[in-house]
Amino acid sequence: MTTNHSPGEMKHERGMTTIELAISLAITGTLAVFLGTELEAMTDRVYLDTAVAEVLGDLRYARNLAVWERQAVQVAVDQEQPAVTILRTGVPAEAVGPTRNLVNRGVRVLRSTGGSLLSFSPRGTSATPTTLTLENRRGTQRVLTVSLTGIARAR
Repeated sequence: MTTNHSPGEMKHERGMTTIELAISLAITGTLAVFLGTELEAMTDRVYLDTAVAEVLGDLRYARNLAVWERQAVQVAVDQEQPAVTILRTGVPAEAVGPTRNLVNRGVRVLRSTGGSLLSFSPRGTSATPTTLTLENRRGTQRVLTVSLTGIARAR
């Protein structure tokens, strides 16, 4: 843009036109939408991976506790409100720690093929082979398995 201030003197002013500003805002908005959805998907994956690691740690801890204390230890799986609780088997059953609420980790569904109570014997073995499936709100699933030997693994 050129403006005449006085005869013989020309001054150049530089700036953005309205169209340039609108285009740059449109590009910025489009990038923000794409990056926002990708960031949200990545956050959901991280939450699910964290939930899997926590449940896997709980299963391994329950097995080790059964061997260490030489008494059966159970893991209660609440499929209604996805949660896991470690219990010492006794009369009455005593919770080892607080219930791990998996809803806080974005887990929407928790399914167990071995029922709602998994048992580890003092030898470290499991009463039944079990598969736990954790699913987040996007439908992404992660699977944990507990073998008859009591070994817990995540896939």
